[in-house]
Amino acid sequence: MRLPRSKGAGTPFLLMAPALGALLSLVFFLLLGGLFILQPGVELKVPDSPFLLLPQHDPQVVSVTGAPLPQIYFDHQVVTPSELEEALHKTGRTGSLIIKADKLAPYDLLLQIMTIGVHCGFSVVLATGATGS
Repeated sequence: MRLPRSKGAGTPFLLMAPALGALLSLVFFLLLGGLFILQPGVELKVPDSPFLLLPQHDPQVVSVTGAPLPQIYFDHQVVTPSELEEALHKTGRTGSLIIKADKLAPYDLLLQIMTIGVHCGFSVVLATGATGS
């Protein structure tokens, strides 16, 4: 009687297991990497400054786009100043309010947002880029 030494490579799943592991690792990495983006989809060119912002614990972030049509983004939605004030009151938190404003954002709109932040009990900080970047 003759016995076979091996049956070959095995089932096709054993051949696909390393590729499946790499694919699942990539998906897991992309899902976790998306959590660290503050405001996706809004490209801003912030002004340069030599002053560095210390790390903030759980800040609220407001993004303001520039001309020709400035818009305010808070919590991944476009809001008006009155809606921003309501949303900040609804959070029920205090702490830091970071304003990421484009270089071309109107000054009066920034002043209005800063005033809303102070009235809601936040310490307002303007985000800037590093000097020479």
